[in-house]
Amino acid sequence: MIFVFHGPNQSKLRNEFVNLKKGYEDVKFWEEELVDLVGYLSLQSLFGGRELVVLENPKVADAVKFSKKIEGKRLEKDVVMLFSEGLNRQKLAKFKDANIREFRDDIPKNVFPLLDAILARQKQKALSETRRLLSQGNDLGYLLKMFSWQLRNLARVKGGVTAGINPYVVKKLSRFKKSWSDANIQEALSLILKADLKLKKGKKNPVEFLVDKITSL
Repeated sequence: MIFVFHGPNQSKLRNEFVNLKKGYEDVKFWEEELVDLVGYLSLQSLFGGRELVVLENPKVADAVKFSKKIEGKRLEKDVVMLFSEGLNRQKLAKFKDANIREFRDDIPKNVFPLLDAILARQKQKALSETRRLLSQGNDLGYLLKMFSWQLRNLARVKGGVTAGINPYVVKKLSRFKKSWSDANIQEALSLILKADLKLKKGKKNPVEFLVDKITSL
């Protein structure tokens, strides 16, 4: 059996991986060439127990070639491929007979009005939503993470790399592809990174000032 775990929600992915490992007596992280793994999978485990072989972020092209080589073969061990990003449908279709699991980000709905206002450059609404979220107990670190998440997803939508993103989010972000240049996105992400570094150093950095700068780009 081949498992393919992919998607941006690495926390959920790792938790599911931990649960998967519990069903095996032995777990081996493969660090050699994939071509050598084909023969290894046909060997019985030393002590006869179930063995799981783990591939951490293999190159997609190499992983596809590997999966084709073992199609129809009798395998004595299972394989799980862990990808840190979502794979699109075309790539997933090449993993025949694999158990594929996607792990998408879970974003609270109450933050979307703020994220939408930022991309629409509606400064006053964005500032109002920022104050609302802070008054509800959301900290600055969380808001910075959400700002970054929204902008990185916009960059992916602009580049046509939408695997792992909720289709509804893709549709919404598509409205802003022309109004946000790649340079705008990079500058906004740079501002967020600087704010995050200041926050981690214990320096004050009013989020309203950050929102004002991003919506002015």
